[in-house]
Amino acid sequence: MMQVTVDITKRDVFLVSLAMIPRLKGNWIFMGVLALAIFVLVLVTRTPDTLYSLGVAAVAALGGALGGGLSALTINVATMLFKLDAGNPMLGRHHYALTDTGLELRAGKQDSMLPWASIASVRRLSGYIVFRLNGNGVFLLPRRAFSSGEAFQAFWRQACALKGA
Repeated sequence: MMQVTVDITKRDVFLVSLAMIPRLKGNWIFMGVLALAIFVLVLVTRTPDTLYSLGVAAVAALGGALGGGLSALTINVATMLFKLDAGNPMLGRHHYALTDTGLELRAGKQDSMLPWASIASVRRLSGYIVFRLNGNGVFLLPRRAFSSGEAFQAFWRQACALKGA
């Protein structure tokens, strides 16, 4: 059984959130739908009469979608960080243990045993091991919890092997 203990901070949550933003399919779908809506709105309100004005409308729609998407993501991340206080179980001391049956987690007053079937994926992401649950939950484990890069890699490889078994 491999185990590790670490203090999870707001900084950890922020960094993992930033790293996950471009990797989540829903964010790209949102920006695509937003770009299409802006483009249709431009076509309805100002009918382009040349190919150049149609291109300008398309670029404006992409820029508006990028700006709108980034604004929404910034507001969401800021709101999440604002709501995380010292009593939140996502922050503070976490003890992780890998077992044949699942991931044991102790955080504050909560003890959990997450069977491997309830974990959608185990990924390395910008200096973190991220356990993504079926649904929207995640548990993160920073590299600093380990004495060396080799120990970090070994924990990640063991988690992947157990998840795949």
